[in-house]
Amino acid sequence: MTDPSREKVDMIGAIVLAAGRSTRFGEENKLLAEWGGKPLVRHVVDAALASQLDRVVVVTGHEPELVEAALQEGIATIQNYEFREGMAGSIRAGSYRLQGHMHVMVLLGDMPLVTSQHIDRMIAAFDGERIVAATCDGEIGNPVLFPKTQFAPLKCLDGDRGARSLMSENSTITVEIGQAAARDFDTQDELIAHSTGPNTS
Repeated sequence: MTDPSREKVDMIGAIVLAAGRSTRFGEENKLLAEWGGKPLVRHVVDAALASQLDRVVVVTGHEPELVEAALQEGIATIQNYEFREGMAGSIRAGSYRLQGHMHVMVLLGDMPLVTSQHIDRMIAAFDGERIVAATCDGEIGNPVLFPKTQFAPLKCLDGDRGARSLMSENSTITVEIGQAAARDFDTQDELIAHSTGPNTS
């Protein structure tokens, strides 16, 4: 977690989105599928916990008990009972769970190539005022770090657009992290194709 030696720009909390049904993946919950020796969702949560983030909250929804059981003991969670309505509801739920005047990084639970080093590079680029977005070959992906001035708008998001509208309306710093910003697994075939785990190029 936090390195006491880093220059603080107020606390930074993380919301890990792990509520979706992943219908394209089949009957199995994608986030619980083993990849690289552990459940898919554990990769990004482990990265967040190992980074300079001050607090980590995981938002569950579909099969919440199973997802929580796949996480590290003691990890903070909140259940989004309206997860079928889209990603925005999970961001709202995570924002309420953080309950503080802090900056917020949003991470997706099905993007296991994101590492603590990627997260720390984004934190290092953060100036406390502008949004920081990860990119792959210049295209904006995930994670995204929002300044605390966007905390109230995050709580008001609606539908499945996530927080993209906030990025289009505000100045954004980009940090290139390659495929980690874009690679998720929507189907079992995609997971099998990258079955060797995090070191797969």
